[in-house]
Amino acid sequence: MNTIKSMEDILKRIISIRKNPENDLKNISFYIRNMDHDIYNLVISRLKKQIEIVRKYKPPVRPAIDPMVSSYIGVYSGLEFAEEYGKLMGYPTCCIESFKSVRFAIDEEHLKEVEDLKEEGKIAIVITSGFIPCSLKCKEAWKRCLIGSVSQKEYDNILQLERTLFKELPHYHGGYSEYYEKIRF
Repeated sequence: MNTIKSMEDILKRIISIRKNPENDLKNISFYIRNMDHDIYNLVISRLKKQIEIVRKYKPPVRPAIDPMVSSYIGVYSGLEFAEEYGKLMGYPTCCIESFKSVRFAIDEEHLKEVEDLKEEGKIAIVITSGFIPCSLKCKEAWKRCLIGSVSQKEYDNILQLERTLFKELPHYHGGYSEYYEKIRF
């Protein structure tokens, strides 16, 4: 899977839910189906704009979804619905289960794995902000472009992508200062 496809899948699922609620996403369906029409259009247009911007940069790891979009679909108000949000965001089941077990941040266990992930020509591990993997070595998370190791050029590209996203999609979510978590080697 690539970063653009994963973001387009989220967009398509939100559009689909607006028309028909999904049984495995009952709470998210409630938020999306009851959203004011103008707010829904704002959500869709911001997500489309984010996809357009990300397409230009082609990062190896998917950025976090626009904080305004996440807020409107209820991501920040529904930690009790972590499984639903994880499914919508394309997170692996193993990582959703790990998060539900009260693992809310990159922790010491994650950091112990960093040494094993060093590669020639790579300078950092990059993770989609807000995504907490069960392990930095989770093969499914790497396959879904939620974690990756990056070269200096890719790292610089990601920093530029974040600057562009902040400029083109301004928001006021205080807890969202980056679209990626970065762990330098």
